Amino acid sequence: MNELKSSSKPKLRQKNGTGHTYKFRNGWRCVIQFQGRVITATGPTKSDAQRRAREKMGAIRPLNYGVDRTAGNLKVGPYLLDWLEYEHKSEIAFTTYKRYKGLLTVHVVPLIGQISLAKLEKRHINSMLKAMKASGQSDRSRQQARAVLSKGLSSAIDEDLISVNPVRETKRVVVKKHIIDPLSPEEVSKVFTAAKDTSSLLRWRIALLYGLRQGECLGLRWQDINFENATMNIRVQIQNTESGRDFTDLKTELSRRELFLDEKTLILFAKHRDELDEFRSTVASGWQEHDLIFPNKLGFPMQSSWDSKLWHRALSEAGVSDRRLHDARHTAATLLFEEKTDIEVIRRVLGHSDIGLTSRTYVHASAEPMKRVANTLNGF
Repeated sequence: MNELKSSSKPKLRQKNGTGHTYKFRNGWRCVIQFQGRVITATGPTKSDAQRRAREKMGAIRPLNYGVDRTAGNLKVGPYLLDWLEYEHKSEIAFTTYKRYKGLLTVHVVPLIGQISLAKLEKRHINSMLKAMKASGQSDRSRQQARAVLSKGLSSAIDEDLISVNPVRETKRVVVKKHIIDPLSPEEVSKVFTAAKDTSSLLRWRIALLYGLRQGECLGLRWQDINFENATMNIRVQIQNTESGRDFTDLKTELSRRELFLDEKTLILFAKHRDELDEFRSTVASGWQEHDLIFPNKLGFPMQSSWDSKLWHRALSEAGVSDRRLHDARHTAATLLFEEKTDIEVIRRVLGHSDIGLTSRTYVHASAEPMKRVANTLNGF
């Protein structure tokens, strides 16, 4: 392949195997023209983006699922499976890839997969969405099926295989928003009081007061805790990958953050470290060291499903109404807001890149401030 050049703007018209790299969002993007298609890859550095693009180019099989890439002969199903496997997979989380693959193979391909890509119309997509609804699929599944189809067809436009994306002519699938119900300060205290051991108390304290995502909590390592400076570095997360549970980088630069720890939490970290050391000595040769603060009983990354089960059990034992584990993150934001913490500081604590997301989605007023408003109005 010819040398990859850097530029500030994308130029899609290149000879086969050539490409260019340019700044993209919080990192770099590499674009390569290869075998009649455009290969794109992103990375935190220019070299990372170029390496990933080369890997994707090398992974392209000559037959591409047996796809004839002549626009007139290309079918929707084979094209989408090819696009997901060789273009989009490396740019998304493995759990997202599995979800998209399932939507394509179970719903999209059986319903519209045999239609010519060039002849796909709005009516075909509407018919697919109606069939999914009739079979009992949730609005969320239909929304995601429409989204992955749209992404794939947008890629087909980039490859000059089609000129318009018919998904954009269809109505969006509206999904009812989940009612977010943060824990009150009293409920938070109940959860802490009911915690049966140091590990549990520390786990829920980090979730409810600092708002770490589940993957961030389970990915915390002892090297991320600075006892001298009383800080906690959020740098990686635990996710399901193709090779199993593993560390992965956080999505954006602003997700990576350093948080100062309160005294109670710092003491809990020290106590939990001592208890974990003692427990590890009893396991002996069966222990696999990964430097994790919240490992499973053999030192490996904990399964998120088990962690969630422990959360629901903790709420039940505390006599607190059941919530999603992610509502703990909303709780942290709301508690900070009610302590008159500046919204920009809350954004940084949560690791958001957009302050609007923090204020619109994560900060919720409790009943008490609303009662105070009513009492104030009563004076007029």
